[in-house]
Amino acid sequence: MSLAGRSLISLWDFTKAEIETLLSIAERMAEAIGLGGRERRGSFEPMDRILATLFFEPSTRTRLSFESAMLRLGGQVLGFADARASSTSKGESLADTCRIVGGCCDIIVIRHWLMGAAKVAADFSGVPVINAGDGPHEHPTQTLTDLFAIKRVKGTLSGLRVGLCGDLKYGRTVHSLAPVMARFGSEIVCIAPKALQIPEETLAEVENLSGKRPEATEDLAEALNDLDVLYMTRIQQERFADRREYERWRGIYVLTPELMARAPEDLIVLHPLPRVDEIEPAVDRDPRARYFEQAHGGVPLRMALLASLLGLQPAPGPQRRYGLDVQPQPSAVPETAEEVRSRGRQVVENAPPCRREGCVTEVWDSLPSQAYVLPDGRQVCAYCERALAEA
Repeated sequence: MSLAGRSLISLWDFTKAEIETLLSIAERMAEAIGLGGRERRGSFEPMDRILATLFFEPSTRTRLSFESAMLRLGGQVLGFADARASSTSKGESLADTCRIVGGCCDIIVIRHWLMGAAKVAADFSGVPVINAGDGPHEHPTQTLTDLFAIKRVKGTLSGLRVGLCGDLKYGRTVHSLAPVMARFGSEIVCIAPKALQIPEETLAEVENLSGKRPEATEDLAEALNDLDVLYMTRIQQERFADRREYERWRGIYVLTPELMARAPEDLIVLHPLPRVDEIEPAVDRDPRARYFEQAHGGVPLRMALLASLLGLQPAPGPQRRYGLDVQPQPSAVPETAEEVRSRGRQVVENAPPCRREGCVTEVWDSLPSQAYVLPDGRQVCAYCERALAEA
């Protein structure tokens, strides 16, 4: 398996076997840096590679974990954490910004409030690009971090019941996590009020992959009874145009010690963070609460991803520098023909323009109008991946 030179815009860019190999490399990285208080087993020599971090939206965990990952690998970091510090604030297009940045670095990590921004960066920068979140669309490296946390505790990604709770409409982490868990053969339970349920496109994708539509409920207490994983999310304040609408839903789900007392003993609780008020601090003491451990795993996971996309070669000798000598294994859940077709989607040039609210094409109408043709023949915008007929 080689991911060298490739970009990560969506987890559809990787096969299940490639994802599982990445998780194995991440475990090697965790050992090397002594994650969880273990003895450090390796170090990384300085290298002439530069990561550019383009964060047009606020971030703590994602940005710092990427910077930490690159520094631990021996590389260097440049970039910005405020859109006002970039020339887009002067009217420069995102495409031109990425053209310039691509000449200053070896790999780019981008977070943006518009869907499809990471694809624009990949199309115009000339270097590998990692999507660190594009609006409410996707957040694939958070999902890889989630998978790493689940695999380390449960030992598998298959045959689990995973409850997604909170703001499933705007929470981009669940838009990435639900389909990939379905790909691995796990069941999805959506716990949210109807107004904040997961988008129909994601529901249909999960159903197409698993043959079963995700269960939907508004009752967290009842859903807890038979879950293996509870994935809590905050209400996405920044996605609501009306503050009153946000206040209406804030605090609708709060995980308490009393609720945890009714939950299975082998349940694990995850959260992409930041936490607002949806998990009481007293729950932190419960050994089933794994969200801070989950966040810490983001560093070795992103080390594995950066090393793989940069094509770093292991040094000879008994101690491998980058852990890339992990032998890829066939996935425990083989790829289906449908998944292979979806990953190799046909691209249509000169498609009808999208201009959907929140899509990068709404702001920069000079971008090429592209569409993907899905296996059922429908066309979706190549940037926001929403049906063009709905744009």
